[in-house]
Amino acid sequence: MTAALAHALRLLAEHGDARPWLAQARRDGSLMAVALSHAATGEGEHGAYDQPHAFEVFIRAGGNPPLYAEVSAALARLYEQLGARCLLDIGVGDGMALLPALGQTRRAPATVDVVEPSGGLLDTLRPRLPAGKAWQLTLQAFLAQLAPERRWDLAQSTFALQSIPPGERLTALKRLRRHVTRLAIVEFDVPLFANAGERFSSLAARYERAAREYGEDAPLVAGGFLAPMLLGQLRATTPSNWEQPISAWQEELVRAGYRVASTSHVHDYSWAPAWLIVAKA
Repeated sequence: MTAALAHALRLLAEHGDARPWLAQARRDGSLMAVALSHAATGEGEHGAYDQPHAFEVFIRAGGNPPLYAEVSAALARLYEQLGARCLLDIGVGDGMALLPALGQTRRAPATVDVVEPSGGLLDTLRPRLPAGKAWQLTLQAFLAQLAPERRWDLAQSTFALQSIPPGERLTALKRLRRHVTRLAIVEFDVPLFANAGERFSSLAARYERAAREYGEDAPLVAGGFLAPMLLGQLRATTPSNWEQPISAWQEELVRAGYRVASTSHVHDYSWAPAWLIVAKA
């Protein structure tokens, strides 16, 4: 099933005619081929986070509940270890990682501020947010308007920094360092590939596997979230995601001026293993 899909992905990345191979993948039963056949036409083109409902379904089903349970537990342990009084969550979404972590820890921060560009996700979070402030901004815009003296004991980001283009991300991380004592990020340790064919085969298999975890909601998740995410990774549309191996995340933090204090495995997710990196500013 994924062989035809992988070939279609190569053609999409090369701006070739992927329609015959998408059609073959559809005949083979590929859910992602159906979603891509609609998304790749450019009709109603959108980014991976433009449909909040599709993203909300994505993160609350499939393999995501156990993933987020482990992420929240790791964050709760970190709060107890550090005893941070003021916390900043970057790209908080609707609080799926943050809120359970706060509920599990015995040393919850007194103030929790959040930054999230999606108004729909932030509207869901606001009624449940403890003492603190919420900004509907990108990290870049947030830092641009931040007072020089504003500081947090701990800033955290779970699977959100990968949504910022690498050049902008490095600049933002450098600016953020002036405002935080520590930074904790949770990201996926995506594999490195020996060649392009290996990469397209891996993308096809991983996206198809992800789509199939959602049962009757698969068309919504595949069409509203996974397909635009995949097209962005192929650079067939404006990218929504710039993921990389954990070693590259560590190197990027060092380039931004941080000192990596610890790196720990969190959960073996179907897409790739999730890891927590804690760095000192």
